Amino acid sequence: MNRFVDNAGVSLHLETRGSGPRHVLFAHGWISSRRMWYEVAEHLDPAAFTLHLLDFRGAGRSDRPDEGHDLEGYASDLRAAIAAIGEPLTLVAHSMGGKVAQYVALEPPPNLAKLALIAPGTARSYGASARHRRMTLETFGSRRRIERFQRAAMARELAPAVLERLVDDALIAQREAWFGWYDHGRGADFFDRVGEIALPALVVAAEHDPLVPASRAKRDVAQVIAGSLFVTLRGTGHNIPVEAPAELAEMLARFA
Repeated sequence: MNRFVDNAGVSLHLETRGSGPRHVLFAHGWISSRRMWYEVAEHLDPAAFTLHLLDFRGAGRSDRPDEGHDLEGYASDLRAAIAAIGEPLTLVAHSMGGKVAQYVALEPPPNLAKLALIAPGTARSYGASARHRRMTLETFGSRRRIERFQRAAMARELAPAVLERLVDDALIAQREAWFGWYDHGRGADFFDRVGEIALPALVVAAEHDPLVPASRAKRDVAQVIAGSLFVTLRGTGHNIPVEAPAELAEMLARFA
């Protein structure tokens, strides 16, 4: 089922699968979409779970406004989706979505029950050199360079159709989404507050992640959120949801 959630005039796409009593909301990362979670969703029992897959603004089938491509804007998207679901839920968030999820969890909506952070961006500020930003600018809109970027971030080989889907999602991602988050979201820093998160949390890192090394995810996320569980998946890179969907789904099924 597909539906659209209004967030102050921005229409957000939410795809729902299954009809089980346990609700899970999936949030994707930078230049991605809800489709990052398709393989994980296929490994979860639709009779046990209701899965909600969100497209942030500027991605997938959601609106493409000029504004809001920063921490506050994406956090508002996540809050709108959580409110629309209404039921107690586990929030599962990857990469950029993981940083946004931590920010939302500082003042959690009443129905946000648990937090699963997958290769998560951390709450620290991470800048980039002018050279790195120029390379990002050159990658925007280039199928060849996007594919090269995706391959470099991963440790496992994907089925051609899955890799093509990742590349397509990056190609159709809004320009403001590429550079709004790059210029503003990455630099947002709320690390001094992460210790306030009081939700049960699972943090999953990848052994060979060049973007969010496992040591960083452990130090800046798992060891700061009291009582969180920390797991490193061997032989994986940054895109855990498509590199190890069965292993990840098994962990999420137990945690959620």
